Amino acid sequence: MSTGAGRVALVTGGGTGIGAASAEALARSGFAVAINGRRAHVLEETASSIQERVPNAEIATFKADIGVAKEAAGLVRRVIERFERIDVLVSSAAAYEAMHFLDIDAEHWDRTMDVAVRGSALCSVEAARFMRGGGGGRIILVSSVSGTASEGVSAAYCAAKAAIDSLARSMAVDLSEHGIAVNAVAPGWVETPMVQEDLDNATPESLRRLNPLGRMGKPEEPAEVIRWLATDAPPFLTGTTIAVDGGQSAQAPNP
Repeated sequence: MSTGAGRVALVTGGGTGIGAASAEALARSGFAVAINGRRAHVLEETASSIQERVPNAEIATFKADIGVAKEAAGLVRRVIERFERIDVLVSSAAAYEAMHFLDIDAEHWDRTMDVAVRGSALCSVEAARFMRGGGGGRIILVSSVSGTASEGVSAAYCAAKAAIDSLARSMAVDLSEHGIAVNAVAPGWVETPMVQEDLDNATPESLRRLNPLGRMGKPEEPAEVIRWLATDAPPFLTGTTIAVDGGQSAQAPNP
């Protein structure tokens, strides 16, 4: 297994869920990890937790709201100032609020898009500009199976994740000449704070019908794919979206 020794990874949305699990997976692989989120106390708790399990890890926290353009661009510059490089960007930040399409307003739509799409794009631009002169790098965008199979009361979120898939393809085409591989990871139902209410209301039967494995995923499962993309994945793998969904996207609807 390749390691991240001497390399730096930035994980946005790294305070909880898949982002936090990805930060830990990268730390275990030897990366110095910059964890970003909006809540300083959550970031510090996550960093301390990772440090306990990975004693030799180098972890730094960076509070910023990547849904705000200046903060998104400034975040990457701050990480480079701190570590003098950036080799991997994992863009995991997202905003989700269940809302029926008829109830959507501009504020809801813009917030969802600003965090997931604009934030990912602006962080990626800044990271790629450094990677271009640093011998290349890896950018991994966290999408969702909701980007291809829509759910109710989630129009803005589903549209944002579909945009992430498209963004990953476009970035891969433009950045390949600079040795930068870009891919997206599309988790299915995973046990994260974002879906806690759904998890609390789940029944054994509803879980069985989620996917062929009959369960929700653990954050560590998509995180392991993200770690692989950051380390061992061949450079020829770029511009694709990898579903980590227990077979959900392969399964025909049950009657």
